[in-house]
Amino acid sequence: MRIAIVAEPFVPVPPRQYGGTEQVIYYLIKGLKEAGHEPILLGTGDSTVDCELIPITDKAIYFPATYKDIAAHKRNVARIRQNTHRQLTRLLRRVDIVHSHSFDLKSYQHFPNLTTIHTKFELSELSYYMARRKLYYASISHNQQAAGPFLNYAGVVYNGEDPSDFPLVAEPQDYVCFLGRFDREKNPHLAIQLAINLGIKIKLAGKIDYLGEGYFEEEVAKYFDHPLVEYLGELNFEEKVELLSNARCNLHPTGFREPFGLTVLEAAYCGTPTLAIARGSMPELIEEAKTGMLVEDFVEGFYQIEECFKMDRNYISSRAREKFNYQQMTKDYIRSYRTVLQDFANKKQQKQALKGFGVRAKHQLRLV
Repeated sequence: MRIAIVAEPFVPVPPRQYGGTEQVIYYLIKGLKEAGHEPILLGTGDSTVDCELIPITDKAIYFPATYKDIAAHKRNVARIRQNTHRQLTRLLRRVDIVHSHSFDLKSYQHFPNLTTIHTKFELSELSYYMARRKLYYASISHNQQAAGPFLNYAGVVYNGEDPSDFPLVAEPQDYVCFLGRFDREKNPHLAIQLAINLGIKIKLAGKIDYLGEGYFEEEVAKYFDHPLVEYLGELNFEEKVELLSNARCNLHPTGFREPFGLTVLEAAYCGTPTLAIARGSMPELIEEAKTGMLVEDFVEGFYQIEECFKMDRNYISSRAREKFNYQQMTKDYIRSYRTVLQDFANKKQQKQALKGFGVRAKHQLRLV
């Protein structure tokens, strides 16, 4: 198959630092190539991928750091999406299916299509999705579908990376970690408060953008003078792996219906358990009391985290490597592609059959 993979203009593939979706796209391209397929990426010009790259913009534009920059950012995004539309329209004759990672495919519902939803559903967006029910979708967890059950799903495809990029560390260092965005959805301040109450060191890393404006200064930065708190900033891939692999536990105090949670998977590759709020996809990613603990809040987490410290890191790693890897993700996407292509073929046959029936009916009427 020839697959047009459409990325957004915010982060290159693979990401230099923070960028979960772009990391997934990178490994999907790798998996498709290994399986003998031909992916073509429409992405930022500074992407580095082992396939044909059609630039939608010269360089990644990233997300704005403050709200005052949003208006200019939106104008830039609109311009780039117009170019994406032009490039994709030209490309259709060369591919079998279009796989979007957030780019709007409403204008391409006549062509085999698949959209992976990487973000949570918002009430304000339901009308947007209702108008696009004829498109085909892949969710990244079963829980995600419950928030948008009216969509036309071609499958559930868990995210996956290459476990060989992550070392198994049987003897971690004496700290816990948080990795993610610094905003009220991810709640890193709760991770800090838990660590301080436990009397254990915490290392924090991640991205700050306009979503965390105000929150970071008010709820997070005030702890940086504490001797148990170490802020690392935004990390590259190697630094991220070092942080996750050497931690005793990964803290995930998610405050929203999170559709996946890539850092939970990455920590597990290394044998690191996760203490998480039991929301969204967390029960699908974490095997309770074996690869992590699911709690209602981090007050309960204060009493449960010791269970994480006792867990078998070899088991945590082996389960993650077997269940969540890029080869399995690729197989599931190929299955979804074939579901879409078969559905299009069936519809074409039905249309031809109806057309033939209409011709025969007109002929019979002429004979009467």
